[in-house]
Amino acid sequence: MKKKIITGLIILFVVISGGIYMYNKLTKPNLSSKTTKLYQRGFRLLEEQISTYIKDKYSGIEKIEFSPIYVTGDEDSSMLNAYVRPTIYDKYGNKATLGTQIKKYVPNSFGIEADFVLDFDWDGNEVIELLDSEDNSIDVSNAKELPKEARLTDAKSIDINIQMLVEDGQLKDVVKDEKGSPEAEIIYNVKLSKEEG
Repeated sequence: MKKKIITGLIILFVVISGGIYMYNKLTKPNLSSKTTKLYQRGFRLLEEQISTYIKDKYSGIEKIEFSPIYVTGDEDSSMLNAYVRPTIYDKYGNKATLGTQIKKYVPNSFGIEADFVLDFDWDGNEVIELLDSEDNSIDVSNAKELPKEARLTDAKSIDINIQMLVEDGQLKDVVKDEKGSPEAEIIYNVKLSKEEG
């Protein structure tokens, strides 16, 4: 009887361990800790850049919340990419996610290909460059928070995306104006996840 209980516990342990391993394999990107740290720092600054623009330029916003950092591929892949999606909540409790399809229109995602550069230099130091409103690269490698020169003054892709979400009825009374939404809550997210399915 004692052997059956021990065997059962061993089998249960193996099944649970295997389940955890498979869950992590399917949902977490295969990146080194150094690369993970770079992505988290870089995307935190990108999220601040995006949310600051929306908060400063649009009224009627209650909250801006970011998705995890979705990663496609891994360090052994030549097709590594990563992006986030901000979700805007209006004052009526409606929410809409930027970068998702609206009818037949597919807006830009926010990530490595279009918005910034993440890399390491020859000495292994982090290189993080955000694009400003004129598509100039701003080196923010050593920044703890978004520098003034990296703040967006104009962001046509964000403006078009928000306008379409309002026209589609997903957001209500979200308007581009200089009052902005100074009280809007911002929820950053630097958790890495494999690309959403």
